[in-house]
Amino acid sequence: MPAPTDPATNSHMTYAPRPRMFNAPWQCWAWAALPLVSMSLLAFLPFVIAWRRDVVPPWVPGVYAFGSAIVLGFAVVKPDVNALFPIAVWALMITAIVHVLLLDRPKGQAK
Repeated sequence: MPAPTDPATNSHMTYAPRPRMFNAPWQCWAWAALPLVSMSLLAFLPFVIAWRRDVVPPWVPGVYAFGSAIVLGFAVVKPDVNALFPIAVWALMITAIVHVLLLDRPKGQAK
């Protein structure tokens, strides 16, 4: 019979806080500005950090890295594009900014 202090028997009773992306409230805004400041080339960086902290699944930074790679590729190659490309770049930036701001939104208290 295990001892009453054996952690294996009552591990289901412990509280594990959910992983956090930001330790201070101002960090949320600092990380959210990164996609806009870098003109979306670094839009994936906050999500790589969030993935490493177990806040988002691994496919999320992959999607943003793919979008950033497309933007970088177009910046290097400079193809003749229509007006849809700047709209797509702004959409990537705005989506990344809003997504970063929503990473650690407060959850309601359970009753």
